[in-house]
Amino acid sequence: AHAIGERLFLTYCAQCHGSDARGNKGFPNLTDKDWLYGGTPELIKTTIMHGRNGQMPSMAAALGSDEDVANVAQYVLSLSGSTADPIKVVFGKAKFGACMACHGADAHGNQAIGSPNLTDKIWLYGGSADTIMETIRKGRNNTMPAWGDFLGEAKVHVLSAYVWSLSNPQPTH
Repeated sequence: AHAIGERLFLTYCAQCHGSDARGNKGFPNLTDKDWLYGGTPELIKTTIMHGRNGQMPSMAAALGSDEDVANVAQYVLSLSGSTADPIKVVFGKAKFGACMACHGADAHGNQAIGSPNLTDKIWLYGGSADTIMETIRKGRNNTMPAWGDFLGEAKVHVLSAYVWSLSNPQPTH
């Protein structure tokens, strides 16, 4: 089953997630424990069956000025322990309320809607201040296609088990 899952992955998933499943810019790494929509076998299967349509709207207008966008970007950087301008962090924290509906008051994200945890060092598009400001200004649209109708339940089940195994390796004896 593992070999079949690997072949399915290389055929249908590697174009976006990479042959090593470590992802690419805009495509999640499937070998770590960071799952936007949850990493249980059931949720992985749901994602493969039905796809995902991840969206973040532009938040520039909600924040106000370009300076506010830059300040929030510095605050977001600080949440993950990255180097950030301490003055801008204070002002950015004051404006972060506009982000809480999706990312939460603690900025740990929300798997129900696929909003990422902002307190770790895992960045789907890159973790520089410029990239974070671009995300805030323009928003993001990510689509993972639904494979259920094309592959069928049995193949998706095998593929889901394989994908789950990538972030949950079994110990060797």
